Parts: sequence; structure tokens; C-alpha cells
Amino acid sequence: MPQEYQLPDRVYKYPFELIMLAYERRFPTCAMIPAFLGSETIYEHKSKDGAVHVIERRCKIDVEAPYLLKKVCGADYVYFNQRNSLNLRNRTLNIVATNETFNNRVKIKEECSYKPHPDNEEWTIFTQRATLNIISFFGIEAQVEKLGIKAYHKNIKKGKEIIMYYINELKTEGVTTAPRWVQPDNVESESDSECDSFASADDDSRLEDVADDYKLDSDYINTHLGELNPMEECSIIQLAKRMKQTFDKIPDERVLLRFLRARNFDIEKTREMLIKSMAWRKQFNIDAHLDIWSPPPIIEKYLPGGWHRNDKDGRPVYILRLGHLDIKGMLRAVGEDALLRYALYICEQGIQKTNATAQISSWTLLIDLEGLNLRHLWAPARIAMRRFTEVMEQNYPETLGVVLIVQAPRLFPLAWTLVKSFINENTRRKCLVYGGNDYLEDDGIHSYIHREDIPDFLGGPCPCNIECNGLVPREDYTRSTEDVLEKEAGLQSLYKNCTLKKGEFHEVQVEADVDGVITWDFDCVLGELQFSVSHRTFSQPQCNSSLAGLVEMAGITYSTTPNTPQTQSPTDSYTDKIVEDSTVCSYLEGDSVQGSYYVSKPGTYVLSWGNATPPANPSTKSTFLYSIEMIEPKDYAGSVSSLTSSFSNLSSAGSSWNSSSVASWNSMVSR
Repeated sequence: MPQEYQLPDRVYKYPFELIMLAYERRFPTCAMIPAFLGSETIYEHKSKDGAVHVIERRCKIDVEAPYLLKKVCGADYVYFNQRNSLNLRNRTLNIVATNETFNNRVKIKEECSYKPHPDNEEWTIFTQRATLNIISFFGIEAQVEKLGIKAYHKNIKKGKEIIMYYINELKTEGVTTAPRWVQPDNVESESDSECDSFASADDDSRLEDVADDYKLDSDYINTHLGELNPMEECSIIQLAKRMKQTFDKIPDERVLLRFLRARNFDIEKTREMLIKSMAWRKQFNIDAHLDIWSPPPIIEKYLPGGWHRNDKDGRPVYILRLGHLDIKGMLRAVGEDALLRYALYICEQGIQKTNATAQISSWTLLIDLEGLNLRHLWAPARIAMRRFTEVMEQNYPETLGVVLIVQAPRLFPLAWTLVKSFINENTRRKCLVYGGNDYLEDDGIHSYIHREDIPDFLGGPCPCNIECNGLVPREDYTRSTEDVLEKEAGLQSLYKNCTLKKGEFHEVQVEADVDGVITWDFDCVLGELQFSVSHRTFSQPQCNSSLAGLVEMAGITYSTTPNTPQTQSPTDSYTDKIVEDSTVCSYLEGDSVQGSYYVSKPGTYVLSWGNATPPANPSTKSTFLYSIEMIEPKDYAGSVSSLTSSFSNLSSAGSSWNSSSVASWNSMVSR
């Protein structure tokens, strides 16, 4: 399939006639292009009035290719035919170059033009495009295409340098201007059709106007997008042209570049992604989001995040003190949709801030994990985060320059295991994780943020106005846990509902390997509950006991009263022992509990809930919702080292997760 390359317009702030003087000095050889070994003229025509000069040259090129490849091809050099059509009356130079060598196997065609700039006739604009079509090439088509692209990009980069070199050479000779062509007296001019017949051997080789409906020059790129290689420049133009075939108005070049980077500069994949994003923005009126939507008061008060200065590269910095965020309270107070709209609000603010600064198209995210606990790993919160991440990656690609994660606790390896699956690899590579106080070291966050801008809560001198106001008050809740779960079918299957009469217990049996982690999450909806975790020893060997999993037994009734710690089962077939460093805990109606247990000894573990409603309470039932996950060692081992850009001591923190210093189990309760 032919590959097309079109480069941004190149602007020379010199008149066309002076540029032509510089251009002619490139022939017959050019010292600045060592691969250009020479040229010979094979056709030439000059009009009687001197306005038209057509010349065709056969150029000898030394292609940079491996020796073995040259031997396979049977050629040390390649030859190109270049036809230049200069029209001084119209002030244009059209150039068409095609390959002569291997013409039956490879088709290469380059079309260029020099002409006055449409906005300033004292400047000259250069346009360039090329096509490469490899029909067949001894079975090494892919290698030849790579070599061709590499050589083409290298020559493009040299092009402007060469013209400017000869411009400066002319200046040293005292030549700073060149007269325009004037019709000589008593000499009949050739008609335009006659000029055209000399300028081209056939219609197919005529240089067409390229991208008349879309202009992009290299100066604009350097000013607004930064330094790009020719392939990236070419991709922006190709994508813009493809988009303008369908849309009258398309996003600006910064947006095009971000989407191209997200799809590894695949034009068709980028176009598909961009069209979907444009439809999404139109459907939800995202362009007006900052004007028509304001964060609810609950979010403004209890979501600890905000913009804070710029990093060393000039990118805006957004700080999220995630460890102080009551995500469960937020979801029950304002709901997932409001939090998603707030995330879009921040992204739109980020776009607005980056657009205000040339060459800045992304921002820095600083996440403070001080206070991170199991409450943050609530399953509905993870589902919401997955949705937020999907929306961000589909519609705001490559807007994150770097993600600085600081004060990561020992819980982080487990937390990262649960969320990394829905964060794409490009974003994961941008994450830099610092455990404990590692962010204060020489290679800490001041490598990215000026020391004077490090916020005070991280030990820096800069005041930070991001408030941490604790948990969302229960009286501000507008949704019950059941309401949150009903919105997501997957959560309904993940969470189970259980009602116990007085004297009844509900058990979940877990087969766990050493170094595994058992996590639980439950809400006491009605009455009071007693909860415990036990290690169960059977008097007879159990089949498949080495396989980790969950076996549920509901409605088991014990002879003891619910408020008595259960250390021995009522049967002789097994013995339950409460795990070390834990006690039987009681919870009240409305409590939300998240906890985990690190498995130091393989075997069967039992999570048990009992009806703990006091006798004086008229209610005889306890109702609760619960979810349990078993995380095996292979699922979280090395989860920190999988962050390829991580360079802190967090890896050792991850290994210490398995050490005896880690609490055997812990629960967090919010009331």
C-alpha cells in the first residue's frame, strides 16, 4: 500500500528570487549532502523571454544501507530523475523527482514547490510531499521501507539548513537581493500553455497544490508544539486532511498530536478515536462544561484537590490528597455521575491552562497517599475509578506528563494490584512512586518541582490551600449502599445480602495459600453484627485443600449466644481458632467495614458474621451486605516493580508487606 508523506510548509523570510539563487548552488553537487554524489543534465529548455527554465537532471545517490542489503539488491548506488520547472513570471519553482533504479519494484515520487508566501510576497513558502510504494523487493519490503523513510526524514531535516547555508554564503559575497524578472522588449512571451508543455512530460508528473484547505508551517510547529521529527509533523498533516474530508471544523494541532501519540501515530486508529471523542464532546456539551457546570458544595468541601503552581517544565500541577478522600462518602453523598463531571471539570481546566502556554500540552498530577486505607479500595469506588479512567484515556489522551505518587504506605502494593489493570501501559510508565519520605531524597520530587514550590504538607516552603475536611457526614448521604450497588450489575453479583436471626451465624470459608491476602468489605444495614476471622483445622484431611477459593455456608446456627467469642466449633470434625492479634469485633447499624488479613499459614480460613442484636432490642434480625476477595501472591507480587519508572524504596516496602511486621489483619470502620 502506498505510503504518503506530507510535511509542514517551510517559510523563508527572503524573497523568491534570492531563494532561487541559493537553490541553484546545490548543483551539480552539494557538500552538505554527502550522499548526493553528483548529477548530469539530461534535458533543458529556456523560453525566449527567459521567464521559463525547465531542467531535468539524473542524480546519483549513495543510499545508507547495510552492505549485505546492497549486495542482495545488486546496486551500490541509486539514480533519481529530478525535473525542475522554474517560472519567473509567476514566481514559482515546481520540482518532481522519481526513482529510476528499481522502478519496477519500488515507486518513489517527491513533489515540491517554492512560491511567494500568500500573506507576504517578500517571503517564500516551500511545500513538500512524497509517496513510497514498494511493490516487491526480494522479500525484504519492510526493511527497504524503513530505510527509505529514514533517508527521507534525514534529507528533510537537512533541506532548510542547506538553503540557509547558501543564503548566508550569498550575504558574505554582498548579495542580499535579487531583481524580479521583467518582460524584455521586443521578445514575444510564450503562453502559459506552452510553458506548461515544457514544464511537464505528462500530466501525472505535474505538481498539484498540496493541502490548499489546510496549512501548517514549521515555524508554527516550533512555537506551539515544540520540536517534532518529520514523521510526527507529517502525521499531523495527514490526520488533519483526513479529518477535513468529514468535518468542517477540526481540533487544533495540539489535540491532534496528543491523539496521535496515544495511537502510536497510526492515522486510521487515531482518526477513529478522535471522531468518537468529538461525538462524545458534542453529546455532553463538554466544550461549555466550565461555563455551565459547577462542583456541588459537598465536592468543594470534602474533595481534597486543587491546582498548585507549575513544575520545572512549565506544566501545571494538580494535587490530589487521595489518602484524605472519603470516596465511599462521596459516592453516597453526590453519586458517581457528579464525581465524573468533576473529573471532566478538572481536565477541561487543565486543557485551558496548557493552551495558555506555548509548547505545553500536558500537566503533572501529584497524588498524596498519606492516610490511604482499605476504605479507598471499596469495590464501587474501584468500578467508578475504572469508568473515570476509561473516559479520560479515550477523550483526554496524553494530557498527563508525569504522575508523582508520594507517601505510599505498605498497603500500596495491594491497592496497585486492584487498580493497575484498568490503567493503560503508557500512563503506568509515567508513574513515579515514593514510599515513606523517599520523595525528600536527592532524586525525589524536587527533580520535577522547584523546591520553593513544594507544598507545605510535604515539608516544603510553599503554602498550599488544599483543605482536608475528613469524612463526609452521614446526614449528607443521599444514597444507601444498596442504591450505589443497584447502579452496577457487576457489583450486585459481587456483593451479597444476608439476614440473620438471633443466634445465627453466616460463614464464608476461604482456602488460602501462604502470602495470600484475604480482603473483605461489609455494611451493617440493620441491627448489630459480630465479626471474626478464624483459622480452621480439620480432623480429617480435606480434598483440594490447597486450592484457594471461597466456599459459602449460610445460616449455620451455633448453640452459643452471639456475643460469646467462638473459638471451638460445635462439631468434632474441625476446630476454629481466632487468628492472632485480633479479637471478635461488634458493629452497629450503619457501620461500613473494610479489612484484610495477610496469610502467614496456608489452609482454611473462616469469615464469620453473627447476629449481635442485644436482647432488649425489639428487632430480632441483622441484615448486612458483604463482599470478599482472595488475592493470591502471584497477583500482587512485584506489583511495585512493575512500575517501570519507579525508583524509590517502595519495592522493599512491597516485600515487607509479607513480613511479620505487617499486622495479621486489620479492619477500618466508618460510622
